[in-house]
Amino acid sequence: MKDLSRLIYFLLPVIILFAVSCTSRENDTNKEMSVFADSSSIRLPHSKSETGMEYINPEDLGIVLTTIEFKVKATQEELEIFEDGIVPWISLEEPEKEIHRLIDTDKAVLPFNKVILIIDYPVKSPVYIPLTSNGDGFSRKQLITAISQQYHAMFKEEEITATNKTTPLEKRESLQNRNETNGKYGIWGHDLSDLDLSYIEVHKNKNGLIYLSLGVES
Repeated sequence: MKDLSRLIYFLLPVIILFAVSCTSRENDTNKEMSVFADSSSIRLPHSKSETGMEYINPEDLGIVLTTIEFKVKATQEELEIFEDGIVPWISLEEPEKEIHRLIDTDKAVLPFNKVILIIDYPVKSPVYIPLTSNGDGFSRKQLITAISQQYHAMFKEEEITATNKTTPLEKRESLQNRNETNGKYGIWGHDLSDLDLSYIEVHKNKNGLIYLSLGVES
C-alpha cells in the first residue's frame, strides 16, 4: 500500500502537467480556427445554367437568417468622404491591409461550421464554394479572408483558362473597365482591385444548408 502511495505521489505532477498541456493546445487551436474550401463536405442541390455551370434557384436558398455587415474605421484621409468615421466595406483584393481597422473583427458572427459561399459577381454564372471552419463558426476576419482567397483563386484560374486575356489597364480605352474574358468563370467588368465586400446575407434552406450571398461593391 505504501508503494502504491509513493507511486501516485511521484506520478501526480506528471499527470497534472499532461492535462494542462492538452488544455493549452486545445485553447490555442480554438483561437486559430482555420477556414478552408471543402468541395466534398456538402452535397449541393443544383441544376445546370445556360452556360452549363451549376445553378441554384434563388427561392431554394431559403429564409434570410441575418445580415453580416463589414465596416472599417476610416483613416484621416477617408474622413473627408465618410464623415461618420465608418467605411461601409472592406477590400476583397487586400483585406489584410484593412483588417486591423475592421470593426468587431474577431467576434463570432456565424454559428455554423459548414456553409456554402455564393460568388455571383462579376462572373457569368454563380459559383458555389463549400467552406468549413474547424471551430464552432466564423468571425468577420475568417469570412473576409476566406472570401478573398476564393476571389483570388477564381481570377487566377480565369486568366489561365481564357483564350482572350485581360486587357492591361494602360491599354484600355474609355471607362477603363475590365474586358469580359472567356475563361472558366466568364469574369467581366471589373478587376479584383475594384471590388469591396459590404455585407453577407445568410440564408438557410429547408434542408438545413446555409448559403452566403455577398453584397459586393465596385
